[in-house]
Amino acid sequence: MGSLVHLSLEELQNVKVTSVSRAPESAFKAAAAITVLTNEDIKRSGATNIAEALRLVPGLNVARIDSNKWAISARGFNRQFSNKLLVQIDGRSVYTPLFSGVLWDAQDLILEDINRIEVIRGPGATMWGANAVNGIINIITKSSEFTQGKYVSSLYGNQERGTVSARYGQKLDDERFYRVYAKHSRKEESQVASSGLGNDDTWHQSRTGFRYDWNKSLVEKIKIQGEAYTGRENQAYVLPGLTTPGVSDTVNGDERVAGANILASWTKMTDSDSENTFQGYFDYIQRDMNNLLGQRRFTLDLDFQRVSQLDKKNQLIWGAGYRFFRDHINDKTLGNGQQYLDYEPEKSNNHLLSTFIQNKHALIDDELFLTLGSKFSHNYFSGFEIQPNARFSWRPQDRQTFWGAVSRAIRIPTKGERGLSSIAVSTPGGFVRQSANTNRNYDSEEVISYELGHRIQLAQWASLDTTIFYNEYDRLRTFETGVSGFNIPGTLFELVASNSGSAESHGIEISASISPAKNWKVGASYSYLELQMHTAKDSNDFLIAAKEGQSPEQQATLTSRYNMTQNIELDNSIYYVDELPAYNIQDYIRVDARIGWRPAEGVDLSIVGQNLFNKYHQEVRPSLYSRPADIGRSIYAKVALEF
Repeated sequence: MGSLVHLSLEELQNVKVTSVSRAPESAFKAAAAITVLTNEDIKRSGATNIAEALRLVPGLNVARIDSNKWAISARGFNRQFSNKLLVQIDGRSVYTPLFSGVLWDAQDLILEDINRIEVIRGPGATMWGANAVNGIINIITKSSEFTQGKYVSSLYGNQERGTVSARYGQKLDDERFYRVYAKHSRKEESQVASSGLGNDDTWHQSRTGFRYDWNKSLVEKIKIQGEAYTGRENQAYVLPGLTTPGVSDTVNGDERVAGANILASWTKMTDSDSENTFQGYFDYIQRDMNNLLGQRRFTLDLDFQRVSQLDKKNQLIWGAGYRFFRDHINDKTLGNGQQYLDYEPEKSNNHLLSTFIQNKHALIDDELFLTLGSKFSHNYFSGFEIQPNARFSWRPQDRQTFWGAVSRAIRIPTKGERGLSSIAVSTPGGFVRQSANTNRNYDSEEVISYELGHRIQLAQWASLDTTIFYNEYDRLRTFETGVSGFNIPGTLFELVASNSGSAESHGIEISASISPAKNWKVGASYSYLELQMHTAKDSNDFLIAAKEGQSPEQQATLTSRYNMTQNIELDNSIYYVDELPAYNIQDYIRVDARIGWRPAEGVDLSIVGQNLFNKYHQEVRPSLYSRPADIGRSIYAKVALEF
């Protein structure tokens, strides 16, 4: 549970999380495999972005593809567009309905403004909806009430080629607060795998935003926040048959990334001991992939929920939501007349309606709880869906919690599966042109998940958290070939998206922490995952369908946070990641270190080294048209001033 496990028992049980039940509850008592990364965790990890900070989470596989792309997933199925993990920033979903995944390069914040990151491993669809299949990442920023004054930071290194952040916060009166901020970052290129050459993937990005908080009273709060960003990413695409049929060519180009969003929420307690929350946001995303694809997407999301304490034994949570998104896909054609991606229709409007209800019942006061609930939704692609769950938590004593859950979750189809009419791909026989016919009968993927967990505070200085799980997946994405096959270079063959895959997975996740001394905290975690895939006899899984061996079987982390003096910090992190047979990538050990020094109040200096003992290593392969890259050693210095 991040640095939270280092707290005393009393402090630990007072830490509140909202990702499990959409209402504040004790992290120690929650009936889910939850990890909380605090602001202090993120700072002392040395991470420079959200994706890298998530390496600390037990059971979460964070793999960097190249300088500007990551693959992140929980409990298997990891790849660039991991489609079974739901990610939210202050309640705004950043899951893309085009490729089904998260574009991590566009998710950035001033890390000092993050309050905490709540990560649930396992389904959370009853409360959060479709695509929360294997996990949820909830990024929660600080209220502007707690970011007053001026903050400026700058960092520079061999890979981090200059990041500058600035924020100003002010108190308008006793009830109203605001902050404005800006951030600009520039990253160096990675290396082409095993060649030592540059990968032509440098990138830079700038963003600015604001947040306004109005605490009208103890029972009513209003929040408004928004941001806009823009950037360019160099990309080297490996494209089939650009000049010669069956021969690949490398094309360098820029990808423009831009977007803007605004979110507003209102929360009020009623006289009947209930709390109502209404939230709405608008999100615009623009990405122009040179030579390949251009896309624009508009999203409008409205959400209402009510939390009611019906009586001493029953807490009822229910709500409803509506989401509308419109996308415009611009398929590009190169000078040779080759169109590598073709979506139909180019423009589409989609709607998602949902409602949920969940009741938490105390079978034995303050000791045994049973939670039952379900999400009911209707989407454009697969129609009506039901996602129920049943959970229990048992606290035989204050120092430990047993919990268990049975859940059903679904991943709805995307435009990439319903509307991709053709694509150029690589096969064992060479590069070919493929027709990917739309399958209007393509259905949602589903999982039935069984989980058991145990948390125990062994002493004021030691704790242990264990989870075991078994998942059954059905209707997984596969691709069925036409009669022409795919072994002849230059031929056109047909693929049809289908639901002919299934899988079973099981595993264990263990995290522990001890405090050998008052100024020293040590954390350790280990996770084991076994995944078995099954497909129909004629199915193909070489393009974007799941494979065994895409996620590591074993992962382990060891962290040390040592305060040498009141003003000097020494932090170390060691990560072990098992091999990936599907990509022929060897296992690796990554060692990070940080030295922090506060010479005066409001002045924070640090030096960070990442991947110190391994000059280069691969972590995962790209999905389509990109070159595999080596991730190198990174060393940077950072100066932060707060006044």
